[in-house]
Amino acid sequence: MYAILKHGGHQYRVSAGDRLLVDRIPAEVGSTVTLEPVLLFADASGAESGSTALGDARVTATVVAHRRGRKLRVFSYKAKKRRRRTMGHRSQLTELLIADVQREDGAAAPKAARSRARPQAAATETKQPEPEETEPVAAAPASPAKAPKRATTPRKKASDGA
Repeated sequence: MYAILKHGGHQYRVSAGDRLLVDRIPAEVGSTVTLEPVLLFADASGAESGSTALGDARVTATVVAHRRGRKLRVFSYKAKKRRRRTMGHRSQLTELLIADVQREDGAAAPKAARSRARPQAAATETKQPEPEETEPVAAAPASPAKAPKRATTPRKKASDGA
């Protein structure tokens, strides 16, 4: 069972027990947070998406730690103007441990998984006729392969210099 959720402008595919680094969440270490909105919920019976089908699907996670991302150097300059500028940046991140991916019981029941294959019962009842044997058709004698003629383009006439 897994879910795809949206958080901080990113989409994450999560299941129970996963560790996840997201943008900083203002929560204490050890506290439980609920991540919403859930865009897709999938389990053994199939996948559901859309706000009406998902109902109250939610992902609960525990805050493990607050971290800082790796240091990035941002260098900008303008050519021929002697303008150079170096800036640094480190993302503020929160590490989460996904505790549970669940749907509320009041949500619509998931539909049966749909398959593009034909149903098995219909495939066994319908028999395809066996191909009849036909006499082989004699092939025309192969002529030696000739190279195709090159297309000629009209040439420009030389000017008289007048």
